[in-house]
Parts: sequence; structure tokens; C-alpha cells
Amino acid sequence: MLWIQLVLFSTFWCITIYILNSLVAKKWIRPNLGRLLTYLLTMMSLGLLGETLYGIIYDALFGSPLWQYHVMPIHDNYTSLYSLFLWGMIGFHLYLLHTTLERRGITSVHKLAGLFCLEAIILEALVNISYMAIFGGYIYYYLPDDLWHITSFQTLPLYLLAGYITVIAIRFAVKAPWHALIGNSAMIVGLLYLS
Repeated sequence: MLWIQLVLFSTFWCITIYILNSLVAKKWIRPNLGRLLTYLLTMMSLGLLGETLYGIIYDALFGSPLWQYHVMPIHDNYTSLYSLFLWGMIGFHLYLLHTTLERRGITSVHKLAGLFCLEAIILEALVNISYMAIFGGYIYYYLPDDLWHITSFQTLPLYLLAGYITVIAIRFAVKAPWHALIGNSAMIVGLLYLS
């Protein structure tokens, strides 16, 4: 039952993401399925790996985790089986957004990384708030209470670094989609296997 609810929740967010990005583009965006798949798998693998590594490093440096997943947690609650869907939604959003921005000539790594940083904290908060409204709990719970445990300003340096890594990884993946497909799929399977 939980999986069905989570799939419906993700579907709602994918539709919302598509509509909002189409409004920004001022037209319905027709996805290129191969390129979209590249974005999805890249973000799924980067998300799982990044959350796990950053969680371990943050915990080692500061003596407590920055966040804990409450929905289907794995890897000491640093990430989640459900975050495959969450990072997939981010990949979907980035695909749509980058398509629009490319048409407008906005391709700077610095601008895209900065935008990723700002959007990540906003999207993370919106998804967590909507999940709380519907299901009555957190998807992920931030230990700092600077933003009511929904997200945290402490994630901004992480998201800026992640923005640069993401933009560079996606550019590589788009240039070598078969390598990206194999590498990202292997990383996802490996991370899930080790959980």
C-alpha cells in the first residue's frame, strides 16, 4: 500500500514539475526519451551516492547526521529506496529546465550550479511539506531546526557543490549516453545491493 501511495505522490509531483516547466518555456515541452533517461539515471545515481557520502562525511565531522530519511531508509538513514523516485523527479525537472535554458542561451556551469543550489532547497522543502500534509510525517528530517526540520540552510554549500558535480556529470552523460546508462545503472544496483 505504501508503494502505491508513494508512486501516486511522485506522479503528482512529476505532473506539477512538467506543468511549471512548460509555463517557464511558454509551451508544452516534448521530451526526447533517450536524453530524459540519461538525466533520470544520472540524477538517481548521483543522488544515492551523494546523500550517502555527504551523510557519512557530515556525521564524521560534526558528530551527528544533518538529515535522516524516515521513508524506506537505507545506508544508516542517509538515503532511501524512495529517493530513487525523488532524485528521478529532480532529473526530470533538470531535463525540462535545461532544455528551456539551452534554447535561451543559458549554459554557463556557474549559473546552472547556482540555480541548482537555490532550487534544490526550495523543491526539497515543497516536497517534504506536501508529504507532511498528505501523509502526516517527514520524508526526510533535518536535525537542525533552522527551517523547521523540513530542510536546512546548512545544505546550501552541499547543494552548490552538488550543482557543479551535477552539471558536469550530466554534460558527460549526454555526450556518452551508453557509457552513462551502464555506469549509472551499475552504481544504482551496487548502492542498493550494499544497503
